[in-house]
Amino acid sequence: MTAPSASKRGKAPSDNDLLAAACGIVAQSGWAGLALRPLAESLNVSVTVLSNHYGTRADVVAAVCRAAYDEEQRIFADWHATLLTLGTLSPALAADLADTIVQELAVRHRGFSLLFMEVLQSSGWDASLRAAFSPWLDERMRFWAQLGACAGLPTSLTASGWLGGYFIDELAFSISLDPQPAYRMLRRLCLRRLMSGIAAAAPPAVEDDNMFAALFDRLAYRKGEIAIAHGVDVSSDWPGRAARACAIALTERGVSALTHRAIAADAGVPHTTLIYRFPTQQDLVVAGLEFIISHVLRAVDEGELSGDLATTPDRMNHVGEHGLDVGRATFALAIAAARMPRLAPSAADMRRRRGINLVKILRRMSPALPGIDMLAAQIASVGLIGYACTLPLQEKAGFIPAYEELLSYLGDTQDFDHLYLYVR
Repeated sequence: MTAPSASKRGKAPSDNDLLAAACGIVAQSGWAGLALRPLAESLNVSVTVLSNHYGTRADVVAAVCRAAYDEEQRIFADWHATLLTLGTLSPALAADLADTIVQELAVRHRGFSLLFMEVLQSSGWDASLRAAFSPWLDERMRFWAQLGACAGLPTSLTASGWLGGYFIDELAFSISLDPQPAYRMLRRLCLRRLMSGIAAAAPPAVEDDNMFAALFDRLAYRKGEIAIAHGVDVSSDWPGRAARACAIALTERGVSALTHRAIAADAGVPHTTLIYRFPTQQDLVVAGLEFIISHVLRAVDEGELSGDLATTPDRMNHVGEHGLDVGRATFALAIAAARMPRLAPSAADMRRRRGINLVKILRRMSPALPGIDMLAAQIASVGLIGYACTLPLQEKAGFIPAYEELLSYLGDTQDFDHLYLYVR
């Protein structure tokens, strides 16, 4: 995709120029920055030209999505042809091919991939955007289903959306973490296991366990990096209210919703006071994630102590009338880390912890489930979280079939009411 050409003022931009300008703005400022004026300035046209040619901002965004759909087909044309040529893939070749494609999307097509992620995230609460984005998303999901079919994965699993969800979540992290060798190795390790069957029929290889443990340690925080603490005691005074507001905004609207004025209003404090305690947007992100993680851990502990596992998921995933989806929140963090490098260590920490709750629940509720180790649980969780992020906020009806197909594929036949809420 080429950069926007120098259009004459008064002349409508081409679709290619419009898409390139949108990618550049989103990469720099996030979804909130994609407004008519910045677009017009980037395209060297007036706002009036954009409005006359396309209409409202929603119309412009719809045009961006149409152009992106065309670009999607161009980018993936060679890979589609490769799959048709190769036919059936061995697990090793499927893993290598998938890793190569993810890396190309994260590096060579970084701006395009960031736009995809930002639109995907925003479509969770914007029905009109969702309608415009659906063809682009469906095209992406079809490609990953095709690759899964070539790799011999069950049609029921690939058609459920889980596999497409896996590559969506992994790409979100790859955009910011691909430069890290430990992350790239973790991505390859997961893909190798995924294409070999996720849960091994025999006990998992010791070398896989050892490699996973080594990579888990290497992706930990280093001294001086912005860190998200797990299990912090969130205060009940105004900083606690601010953290709660950050958590809700992060889950429901992504990082772009975390502005000092908006959070201050929700917390009931002057925005200057909030800025003194949380100087940057990164600080608001950290506060929100710490609140969510603390809330989830507390709910799980209370459920285990009381033996009330049935109501634990509802306590985990709600604060009052608001949903608190740690998977969606950490997905938002991964996207934000691409334009806020100081958040990359936190994104790496969230990525290495994928599945850390799921493996505990699976082992407790289904000890006979074969081959479930931390690596298998992580793969399962990545796919489930990624797929959940393709659905509207708080959507469960569309999610449950994917979760059930995955459990069936893992070899489980038990009734897991509420388990789908533990995938974070």
